[in-house]
Amino acid sequence: MSLSSAVARPPRCALVNVTTGEHVEALFNPSQLTERVQVSYSRLQVLGLSHQPLQFQSTGNRTFGGVDFYLDRRFAQAQPGSPEILAFRAFLLALTVPPAGTEGVAQTAPPRALVIWPGLLTVEAVLTEVEFSYQELAVDGGVLVYTATVSFEEILDVRVTSEERRGQLAPRPR
Repeated sequence: MSLSSAVARPPRCALVNVTTGEHVEALFNPSQLTERVQVSYSRLQVLGLSHQPLQFQSTGNRTFGGVDFYLDRRFAQAQPGSPEILAFRAFLLALTVPPAGTEGVAQTAPPRALVIWPGLLTVEAVLTEVEFSYQELAVDGGVLVYTATVSFEEILDVRVTSEERRGQLAPRPR
């Protein structure tokens, strides 16, 4: 192993605004990810039957709730390009409202985001909730450290089959 590969930065979680193409990368990969899928069944009422047969209705969209992005100004300043930590906040807030110039109900929706978690998943989603928790403020009132807790919900425009989901195995870590 070479020295450059030993100190190389591991891949980080990235978010892409699908409408504008703008993207941001997390300063630190969130420490955990919770993926949830809900499956809906109708409970059939059959007179005289000892149980309720279940009839499949649909599978809900995958949700990723409570993803914590930790941002630290001092750490960011030591990174190449010295990213501004409040730019990450502005990026997330832009995913909560429709873009300028949109008209009509169908077009007036916040932009979709591509959530890329290297080695695990790439999902087109909408941001359904964001909460900012400011842990450390500077003497001048500037933000030094904060956490953005974000929830996403997958957006699907096509039918998905169990065989396709089965084929989405993530590559094994090396």
